[in-house]
Amino acid sequence: MRWYDHYETLGRHLDSLKAMDQGRRSHLVRGIQGILAHSAPGLLDAAVMDFPLDVARQRWYDADPDLWLTINGLQRADPDLLETVALYLEEQAAEMEEA
Repeated sequence: MRWYDHYETLGRHLDSLKAMDQGRRSHLVRGIQGILAHSAPGLLDAAVMDFPLDVARQRWYDADPDLWLTINGLQRADPDLLETVALYLEEQAAEMEEA
């Protein structure tokens, strides 16, 4: 089981990034990184130290350094911050459906 499977909404949206076109995914990843930088400065820096990039890994997000950093950073976030990110992704998905 993946760490984010414990968070239904967040997990669903993170999984949706896998099949998303690169432009849309990059937009969402930048948005998540902005939330993390504002709410938990240093969190992404800590993720780099705790989860060194291993190019031999085979997880779907390992091939994209920004996505890798974001998902590993989220793993260190507290539940309230994860909820904030889930709400952001939910709002973005709703906007996509309306467009």
